[in-house]
This record gives sequence, structure tokens and C-alpha cells, in this order.
Amino acid sequence: MTAGLATLALSMPAMAQDNRVVLTLHPIDSDALIENFNPNNPTGPQQFVRDFAYEPLWIDNIWNPDNDFPALATAYEIADDLMSITYNLREGVKWSDGEDFNADDVIFTFEYAKANQDYPMGIDVYVEDTDTGSVVSAEKIDDYTVKFNLKEPDALARFALGGIYPLPEHIWADIEDPKNYANAKPVGTGPWTEVQNFSRSSVELCRNETSRYNEENAIDCLRFLQLNGNEQIIAAMSAGEVDWLGTGLTDPEITFTPQSEFNNYWLPPGGDVNLQINTTKAPFNDLEFRKALSVAIDRDTIVEISTFGLTTHTRFPIGTGEAYATWINDEALEPYAWLMAYDPDKAMELLDAAGFVDADNDGWRNNPDGTPISFEINIPNGWTDWINSGQTISENLQDVGLNAVVRTMDQGAWNDKARTGDFDSYIMWTNGGPTPYNTYNPMFNPRNMEQGRVDYQAMHQMRLPEVEDALAAFRSTADRDAQMEQMTNIHLAVAENLPVIGLFANPTWYEYSTRNFEGWVTEENPYVRPVVFEGTRERVIHALSLKPISR
Repeated sequence: MTAGLATLALSMPAMAQDNRVVLTLHPIDSDALIENFNPNNPTGPQQFVRDFAYEPLWIDNIWNPDNDFPALATAYEIADDLMSITYNLREGVKWSDGEDFNADDVIFTFEYAKANQDYPMGIDVYVEDTDTGSVVSAEKIDDYTVKFNLKEPDALARFALGGIYPLPEHIWADIEDPKNYANAKPVGTGPWTEVQNFSRSSVELCRNETSRYNEENAIDCLRFLQLNGNEQIIAAMSAGEVDWLGTGLTDPEITFTPQSEFNNYWLPPGGDVNLQINTTKAPFNDLEFRKALSVAIDRDTIVEISTFGLTTHTRFPIGTGEAYATWINDEALEPYAWLMAYDPDKAMELLDAAGFVDADNDGWRNNPDGTPISFEINIPNGWTDWINSGQTISENLQDVGLNAVVRTMDQGAWNDKARTGDFDSYIMWTNGGPTPYNTYNPMFNPRNMEQGRVDYQAMHQMRLPEVEDALAAFRSTADRDAQMEQMTNIHLAVAENLPVIGLFANPTWYEYSTRNFEGWVTEENPYVRPVVFEGTRERVIHALSLKPISR
């Protein structure tokens, strides 16, 4: 054990010495903790307080959609014309300072988002000046009923609106600069709201004495530690200092489970990882080149070796995979399956036929106009599995005469370069959600392709009007068969045009210790998604389901 970890073990026991039950979880890496608990600050604070201190209106159980968890709302009703959603709010709820929660807080939260559009509250407010956004207004029907009115029919708006985290009006109405407000003493309705024992290396969020969850809640405090890097994080769990993680693992049967008898993991398939290519520039603007690129990649090696056997194959060239298996029309997509098979001879045949040949006899292929082909695959430093994957792709492409090299960089620089839209290619994750709409909408939203503001999901920068139309049609109906038809249209358009090159499905990173708690999500009992990160609203249900082990 390192000296630093030894100190941590002495000062931060997993179960508090004063007989409090403390769950230690690690939702974000950091160099030092900051006394900031702003629920809409995505740089770190919201990882600690969303779901745990601040509740949403509704918790969708993505893996078990017939068993959702009503939160600050007890029911909702979608209008027949899909132009509004009405929420019935839970009565008798109090903020942690004793004030009543009611419809005024929800209305205030919407109006606050509308007035502070640089403060990312996750509400897609309609802006008349730019004719963008979805939610036109929030209307108070009575003290415990709120109606949201929409700009256009939207069967999916409930997923976003249910995810609103209401703010207490009596606190936030006086906050003029919410983006920079530290919110050192959060006032919420969730199970844990009270900040205790803050330092740069740890902080505790303890029981809300007004919470309706107290009768079932066996955990007194959540503890967050300052940890950074997989090695330090895994060592902390193995030493008994952390209970719940979501960190990337390298060969876990060697590096993780042998370190402690209590260490456990489950890595179910998650969102896809794609090679995002810049289709605004040669050679990526040529469809035949993109086809050759896809069949030149040895995905078996990437899945089995480069990513340590922890990832899974993606069957079709559609940018998503088995996480959305129920939305895939196998028969319709089978004619495109060859694009996911490793075939370097086919790659060379396609390149030759399209005029990508070695015109100057230097050993590398050129563009049809004779200019050289040379491009980078950008990956952040330290992302071992992605770097390995990039090296495999680079070697595969060099084997067919394409001069492709991996370039690693600091994650900050990597982020900044992506935004510019001026790059060659990136290995990049995809967004997830209740339906594949949540992956494809950011991937093909034209607003995400503006130079200087390019979104990670839309780095290909290819406009596909047929996909945009299908997405609009998908959200304008609540009929599952009609949505399935539109999703098939999207899949066919992506397979036909190859704006992104599918690689593999990432695992859902989930590690837990059975040293102190039982009741964890397991492969045999997947009652909710087990991810510890903010964005998985079910994580509060997971925490509330845990019970201390008596020894």
C-alpha cells in the first residue's frame, strides 16, 4: 500500500467509527474537491447532488420500463395531440429546510431556465428569436398540478421533462448568477442533503431529516473521495475505502478481482464507440473510401485484444448496437452486414476502383486528384483501451496503403479540437437514453455541426435530411410500430451513407464491493441500471436498496 493510500485508510474508514452507516462512492475523478454543490454545474458538483439531494420529477427505469419510480411527480398524462404533458406532483413533500414543495417551485424552475439560458438545467426551452427548443411554457393548474406546453407534437418530451430537477423558489429566486453560484448548503428534497466534513480530499452528504425516504433508507451518509486514475481508484476499493465505482478496467481478472475477495464487477453492453470521421474533407467525403475504411478494420482483434475482451461486437454499420437490439430490423439491415466484416482484400478493391491508388510510388495511396492521404486518429492520453484500438486501426489501414497514425493528447486539448470541427478522425462514444432517438438526435442535429460548436456526437458533420425527417416523425408519434418504422429508415440511411464507422459497444462500467453492503444490482437481479455516474437517475434507487452487512 502506498503512503498516500495508507493515510486514506486510516482517516477514511468505510464504516464510520461513530456507528453511522456510510456508503462511499466515486462518480467522478478529481485533483481536489471544491465546496460547490450546484445541481446544474456539469464540471463535477452535479455528480454529487443530483438524484441524491435534488430529485427529478420522474425516474424512468430504463432496463425495466414497466417499473418506473415516481419521484416528485406521482403521475403524468400526455395529451392526445402530443402538444402538452401534465404532471401530478407529490403532496406533503418538504424541502430540507422545512418549506413546502409545490407547483410554484416547478413553475419557477422553468422560468428560471428560460431567463438563464447559459445555465444548463436540461430544459429545452423554446426560444422565439431563434425558433429553437421544445417547451413553450409551464402552466400551474393547481398547487400540485403542472402542465408543460410544447412547440410541436413530441411523444418523447416526457423523458426530458421527467428529468427536470426542481429548485426551491424561496432559495434560488435571489440567485442572480446561478452558473457561478457555489450552493454550499444545498436545500433539496432527496434522501441526503446535508453537507458534512468537507475537505479537499473528501466530503459527506448526510441524511435529510425531512425526507420521505427515511423509513426505508439504511444509509446515513454518502461519502465522496478525491481520487484520480484507475490505479488509485482500484487500490482504494481493494483496501476497503470505496464501495461503488464506475471506472474502466484492464484485464479485471488480473488487475481487480484478485486484489480483494470483496471486489466484484459486471460489465453489461453499453453504448457504441465509433470512428468519427470528418466528412467535410477528403478522403472522408467519398462514400467508397468510407466503405473501404470500414472493411479494412479488424474488429475481432479490437474486441478480443485491444479492449481486453470487455467490449462486444456491433453487427450492423448503424452507429448503435445491442443496447438497442429491440429496435433493430435484422432482415432490413442484413445486406449491409458485410461492412462490419474484416476484409482487407475487399478494402483494396474498393480503393482501387474509386481511384485511391499510389500515384507517386511512395508506398501510400493518394486521393484521385493525386494529393497525398495522411490523417490522424485522435485519442486522449491514458485511455488505454482506445489507444490500443487506435493502434490496431492504424495498422489495419496501413496494411491497405493508407497513411493513418494515432495522435494522443491531453483530454482538454482533445475536447477543444473536437469543438472546432477541424480534425481528421476521432474515436468517440455515443450518447444513450430510453430509445435510440437519444443517440441519433444529437448525432444528426444540424445545430450540433456548427464550426466552433461541433458536438462530440455530430463530429462527422454530414447532413442527412432523410434522418432528420425520420427523427421528427419518430417523436411525433407514441405508436411503437410507427416509431419502429422510422427507426428502420434511420438505420438504413446510416448504413447506406456511413457517416460514422462503427467499432464496438463499450461495457457499462460497474464495480462494487460486498465488504460492507448487500443488495447490489447483479446480472441475476438487474433491477436498475447500476451506473454510479450522474445521468443515471436510477442510481438513487440503487443506493436506497443497499443494506449494511452485519458482522
